[in-house]
Amino acid sequence: MSDQTTQLIQLLKEKKTCNEICSILNISNKQLFNNLTNLKNKGFLLKQKYYSNGVISYKPIFSIKELNEKQQLNIITSHKETEFRCLAISDLHFGSSLERLDLLDKAFDYCINNGIHIIFCCGDLIDGTFSKTQQNIEDTFLQIEHFIKDYPFDKNILTFGVAGDHDKSALQSSAQNIIEIAKSYRQDIIIGGFNNTIINIKNDNILLYHHILGGKVLLPTAPIVLHGHSHKYLINAHNKTLHVNVPSLSDINASFPTAVEINLNFIKGYISTVYLKQIFFGEKIYLLSEAQYNLLKNRNVTFGYINNEEELRKENLINYNETTYQEQSQTEQSYTLQKKRLSQIEKFNRRYGL
Repeated sequence: MSDQTTQLIQLLKEKKTCNEICSILNISNKQLFNNLTNLKNKGFLLKQKYYSNGVISYKPIFSIKELNEKQQLNIITSHKETEFRCLAISDLHFGSSLERLDLLDKAFDYCINNGIHIIFCCGDLIDGTFSKTQQNIEDTFLQIEHFIKDYPFDKNILTFGVAGDHDKSALQSSAQNIIEIAKSYRQDIIIGGFNNTIINIKNDNILLYHHILGGKVLLPTAPIVLHGHSHKYLINAHNKTLHVNVPSLSDINASFPTAVEINLNFIKGYISTVYLKQIFFGEKIYLLSEAQYNLLKNRNVTFGYINNEEELRKENLINYNETTYQEQSQTEQSYTLQKKRLSQIEKFNRRYGL
C-alpha cells in the first residue's frame, strides 16, 4: 500500500471532508474520487455523507450493522441553519439537438455567485432512445458519457436527482443504468432512483418525482414534491403538499427554458415557509415570477429532536459560514397553506430595489 493511500485512509478515519483531503494531499477532486474508487475495489467500505454547504465526507464502515443499513439521502445541516436555498432544474435531455448546456453553465454560475450549494434535478438527464426532436447523439451510451463529461462541476455544489422515463429507456434498451454510472464517475451527482427520490433535510423531506410508464408518485409525509416531465412551470397546493412542476432547462417543449430557486425556512426542523422564484438565464438574469407558501398548519408535526443536527454534531463537522444564516423569528405567523402573491407594483419595487 502506497504512502498516499495510507494517508488517505487515515484522513478518512479523522473525518476530513473531500475538499480538506484534496488540500492536504494536493490532489484534484477527480484524483481523489479515483483513489476512493480504488479503495472500494480493494474492499474498503465507505459511506458518503452530504452537507448543505456542498461538502462531501466519506465514513469508513467498521460493523455489520452499518453494512446492512439502507443508506438514505440526507442533506446534513448546521444546527443554526434555519434557511436553506437550492435551485431546481429538470429535463436536460443530453444528446438532443435542443439541449441547452449554455443555460446549465449559467445556472451553475448563478449558484456560485449566490451561495447556493444544492441543485435538485427532476429527471430526463439524457434524451434516451426516443425523442420529439432530432438527436445530436443517438447512442445512449454516448449520451450518458456526454452527461458525465459535460455536466458542470464545482467542488462546492452537489446535484441530487431522480431518473426519468428517457433515462429508463437506456436501461431497457441496453442495460445501461445511469444511476450506477454516475456513482462510478461523478461523486457530486447523486441520483436516488428511477421515478422517485426522497431527500431528507432536518426532520422533513422533499420528494423528487418524474413520470415513468407504470410508475406512480410516492406520497409519504413530504410537504414538497418537485415534478419533472411536463417541461412547464406550474404550482399546485393540494391537501398538505405543495406540488411544483419544474420547467425544462432545454428548448424541448419549452419556449422559455427556466429554473426555480427555492428558499426554505425551518421552525424546529420542519419546513415552515417556501419562497419560489422562476429564473431565466439569458444575457442577464431575469426574475419572471415569485410566490410564497406557508406549510405547517394541518401537518400534525411534532416538534422535537432534529436528526440532521445531531448527526452533524457527532461528525464534528463545522465547515459552515454561520454568518450567512439568518435566525428566523420565533413569532412566525399563520401556518396556513396559503399562497401569498405579490402585486405587480411590489414585484417591480423588489426587483429594482425601490
